[in-house]
Amino acid sequence: MPASSDTSKLSGGAQWRTVSTLTFTASANDNGRSLICYARFAGGQTRRATIILRVKRNILNLGWSFTAPATITGLKGSCLTIPCKFSYKNSQPKDLQVIWYLYQRNEYPAVYNQEGTVIRKFNGRTSLTGSVTEKNCSLKIERLEMSHNHNQLYPWIDKNTITSYHTKGHSFYDGSTELIVSEHAPEPQLSIIGILRVGEQGTVSCSVQHTCFSAPPTLTLKGLPGIDQNMDTLVSEGIWESKIVQTWTVEEEHQSVSCAVNYPAGQSAERSIPLNAECSISPLNISSTSDEFLEGYDSKVTCTALYTCHKNTPTLTWNYGSVAASTNTKKVPGETQWKTVSILSFKSSPSDNGRSVTCFAKFNGGQTQEVSIRLRVKRNILNRGWSFTAPSTITGLKGSCLIIPCKFSYKNSQPNDLQVMWYLYQINGFPAVFKQGGNVISKFDGRTSLIGSVVEQNCSLKIERLEMSHNHDRLYPWIDKNAITSYHTVGHSFYDGSTELIVSEHAPEPQLSIIGILRVGEQGTVSCSVQHTCFSAPPTLTL
Repeated sequence: MPASSDTSKLSGGAQWRTVSTLTFTASANDNGRSLICYARFAGGQTRRATIILRVKRNILNLGWSFTAPATITGLKGSCLTIPCKFSYKNSQPKDLQVIWYLYQRNEYPAVYNQEGTVIRKFNGRTSLTGSVTEKNCSLKIERLEMSHNHNQLYPWIDKNTITSYHTKGHSFYDGSTELIVSEHAPEPQLSIIGILRVGEQGTVSCSVQHTCFSAPPTLTLKGLPGIDQNMDTLVSEGIWESKIVQTWTVEEEHQSVSCAVNYPAGQSAERSIPLNAECSISPLNISSTSDEFLEGYDSKVTCTALYTCHKNTPTLTWNYGSVAASTNTKKVPGETQWKTVSILSFKSSPSDNGRSVTCFAKFNGGQTQEVSIRLRVKRNILNRGWSFTAPSTITGLKGSCLIIPCKFSYKNSQPNDLQVMWYLYQINGFPAVFKQGGNVISKFDGRTSLIGSVVEQNCSLKIERLEMSHNHDRLYPWIDKNAITSYHTVGHSFYDGSTELIVSEHAPEPQLSIIGILRVGEQGTVSCSVQHTCFSAPPTLTL
């Protein structure tokens, strides 16, 4: 076996030094072998020095290797599993047995040995999980004690015993797993999922990691209503996570949530966090019982503020002079909302038409809102001193005529020289269908006339030569010294008093009936009749 030599003079002195270096690869057979260096000097003297080789075997040189975590943490009284996998370089021997040892420098105390004894503090506490056939060497330790803290364990997976090899304790140190045993339960992780808003669904999660799937800790959420959902998942080899998730409807009173964890061995821990839910305010709403207000009558406008937190209760005010308003605040039944309602009561006058009524809200949190409604004041026909009656519908036959019966009356004395006009109802505008000495719309031109005497308070209208274009038209009379346009009116002010024309293309069947009982040889009587709306051109009946 070649060796390299070098001779040099030592600096600062009168000595020389010769160094020989032998380089070789140690094998298992070299263990205990004596290695001798011989020195022969030029004067004939000889010297020699001896060293005994101590060869340390690498685990990989055994033909197998394993993987396990460097550390693993468990709780006193609980259990843990050291995840372990092994592999053979070549084929795996049959009937392999896994043994686990406590790391010591000069001894091999077993902590798990299926066919042998183990040291006292691990006796009856260890077992293998998984299948050796599937290369699983995981070790489960139950009822952990503080005496296990900082113990370093390693597996032996060989047909030959560990003592049949020359090994030095620290050969296994780097591959050993250190047990960290804690006396105190860790605090659970408590978190809010998403943003909490009062009145909406909120979700809280509480979790804790542990090493004992067979006896997991119990998690309990405190301070919230709702249904819990529990789950256990494997986070990584040997580490599980217990989690509890709860969804509930967030209310203003929910200020904090706590989560407690309790272990079978008696340890417990708890954590609390504030909820800090956001409050929301809905847009201010203004409403009235009708789109229009009747002059001289009591009217009401309602302003409603909806918000989720009582601390935000607003002050509601109006811009309608010194008119008092009633205000009430209460919680909306069955909901996580509060409602403040202000009702403004007043009598509308013609001068209010077009006026904006505004409701102002100032919330305790500093926010402000406002909303307005524009008054549309409808004058009551009775307030003009007169009223009329006419049917709501009347039916006629295409090409025939009909008469809308109409009567009117004045509250006080009836003016002289009154004229009656009839209009077609439209949302905007006042198209005339009868106007003595004036223009009317084309489809009624030359077809309308008054029947009866205005002096006798008769405002009946006759329509001739009905067309299908008249079908569903709504007509109403105007019986006033002043023109209709001299009043503020909205089209549907007259809708309720208008008469709808129903024009049919088909003649109704006559009513045919036998009077009495017919007997052969005796006089018999038959009757045929039909109703119509045109006395001046009645239908002809033929039996």
